[in-house]
Amino acid sequence: MVVEEALEPGDRLLLHTDGIIEARSADGEQFGVERLTDFTAKALADQLPGPETMRRLVHAILDYQDDRLQDDATVLLAEWRSPAPPQSDTELITGSEQEPLDLDQ
Repeated sequence: MVVEEALEPGDRLLLHTDGIIEARSADGEQFGVERLTDFTAKALADQLPGPETMRRLVHAILDYQDDRLQDDATVLLAEWRSPAPPQSDTELITGSEQEPLDLDQ
């Protein structure tokens, strides 16, 4: 199945493998899409930043399975930020648009 969606600044996209929704509790109940959706909606309502949302989700999945992964479990949260965040100190800053800054001088 192919789905197209128009994203806009501020939108978040949550991608996951089946190991997330098929995570099982001690009694065999799956974590499920509904629980994942509810968890994500609550995090958005609480205005949690992406990294904190993912940290809490990973802990929720592990707690649900009694800290024993039974399958690969991968989750990715992508967020469209606009305007771009300020430059970090690890980015190469150029002297002009044409010439890179020579850091050896």
